[in-house]
Amino acid sequence: MSQAALVLGGTGMLAFCAAELSSRGWHVVVPSRRAPLMPDSGPGRAARATVRTGNRPTWVRAEWAEPAALAEDAQFALGRPADLLVAWVDAAYRETVLRAVEPLLAPHAPVVEVHAAAPVPDPLLDGHPTQQVLLGHFQHDANRRISAGVLEAVERALAGRPPSLHQVDEYSYR
Repeated sequence: MSQAALVLGGTGMLAFCAAELSSRGWHVVVPSRRAPLMPDSGPGRAARATVRTGNRPTWVRAEWAEPAALAEDAQFALGRPADLLVAWVDAAYRETVLRAVEPLLAPHAPVVEVHAAAPVPDPLLDGHPTQQVLLGHFQHDANRRISAGVLEAVERALAGRPPSLHQVDEYSYR
């Protein structure tokens, strides 16, 4: 059975991370407002909530302002506990969304949190080692540099490295 990942914010700047995990054989669920693909038009809840396509992330319709519904539909799409959480959630919704999805995580599943501004808040999910990424200033190629920085944090998390903070900016990953 492949590993499962929940990627919050995975249709925006974390889309590359979600796609990379999928290409490695992970079952990746991506809750977001915007669908990366057109929704399935078939009957039932799966058609309403998700788009399942081979070796691509599974999209789940979600709103940060509705964390319980987000978690319920993500749990349905995951079908099992997530082995990894990667999250870039607006600061106004961070605590409620992360608390809502916490029960979806396997015990001690690592977390990678991406933040767009300092100060970086303390990790919320006790028992889940957290790698944090702080995004700095970018003049050029922000998407590639952010993707590389987030993937590096994912690799650190999956390798069981101690929780830490990584700054990704114009001078990272030249």
